[in-house]
Amino acid sequence: MPPRHTETRNIVFHKRWVRDGSLCMMKTEISNNGAVPVEARERHPAGVTQDHNRTGSARFDQASDRSVKEKKQSLFRRPSVIVVVAALAVVGIVYGGFAMFHSFTHETTDDAFIDVHFVSVAPKIAGRVTEVHVDDNQLVKKGDVLVEIDPRDFQVALVQAKANLEKDKASQIQAKANQERAQDLFTRKVISAQDRDTNVATADSSKATVDADQAAVEQAELNLSYTKITAPIGGYVTREAVTIGDYVQVGQALMSLVPPRVWVIANFKETQLPNMQPGRPVDISVDAYPNLKLRGHVDSIQAGSGAAFTLLPPENATGNYVKVVQRVPVKIVLDERQELQRVLGPGMSVVPTVAVDHGTASAFTIGIIAVILAGGLIVGAALWIGRVKKEQA
Repeated sequence: MPPRHTETRNIVFHKRWVRDGSLCMMKTEISNNGAVPVEARERHPAGVTQDHNRTGSARFDQASDRSVKEKKQSLFRRPSVIVVVAALAVVGIVYGGFAMFHSFTHETTDDAFIDVHFVSVAPKIAGRVTEVHVDDNQLVKKGDVLVEIDPRDFQVALVQAKANLEKDKASQIQAKANQERAQDLFTRKVISAQDRDTNVATADSSKATVDADQAAVEQAELNLSYTKITAPIGGYVTREAVTIGDYVQVGQALMSLVPPRVWVIANFKETQLPNMQPGRPVDISVDAYPNLKLRGHVDSIQAGSGAAFTLLPPENATGNYVKVVQRVPVKIVLDERQELQRVLGPGMSVVPTVAVDHGTASAFTIGIIAVILAGGLIVGAALWIGRVKKEQA
């Protein structure tokens, strides 16, 4: 009887997922006689195993996949997430309400600049500069000496004027005595009326000459005082254009003084003016100093647009007309008792925000809308949380 040959095979199952979402079972047969393993692939829908054998491992994997899927789908079914989302939405509604209220009750523009009446310093006499006591951007007080001009020529002129005055005073005394003597002689009929009148005219002329000499002396003293150019106002020195040795002429601009008191010229659109009135409060931010917040009030509104006062005003009666919103200058004065601690000069950019006069009605309307939206959101969130809890139960 021939010997019996026994063959043993080991069968191993592997589970794999493919791209289309199907579950594939890989079967591998391993023979003990060294034969090549045999693989067989069976494709099943997701969650379906072989009909002849349903292993515990497949059930475990299927349950794990189901739990992951449930976690992904239940993000907005968690009460904590719903509460956080609702709270953020309420905060957004409140912020939007404040933003709308501010836009309805305030007018702002970035076409605004600091303006000031700066003073140009110029000499009243011609001469050579001997001293310059200030530098650019230096703060000076009223009466401080800025520039000195060589005074020697004017000192000589003053001495000469005083000498002429003394000489003419002596002539006046002599003419006065001659007038009195001629009047006495005319009374005694020693001289004629013509001689008397001549002496009277000479005395009057001498008096006029003395008055003219006195004025010349005063003018010489003034010219001598003009050799020291002083600050007419207190402020900051800007655009200094003089140095020692320069020969300056009468009226030549040497420097400018910018006073600390400044104001704002804001060019608002004409559509922003209906509710803007003098006296309305203004908050001002300066581009050069972002942390500096100034307070002011509307001082006045110019009677006309800025374009109407330009060198070449627009002529709308000719050609094709295109309507353009005009801008009107509004003067804003800074409130007193503010510690500026910064240098503010003409031409610096600012952003004024004017509180216009119709805030009550807007606040009431926006408040009602915000309350309705927030209340609806809270009620909706509460209903959604109740529904989620009911489904979980």
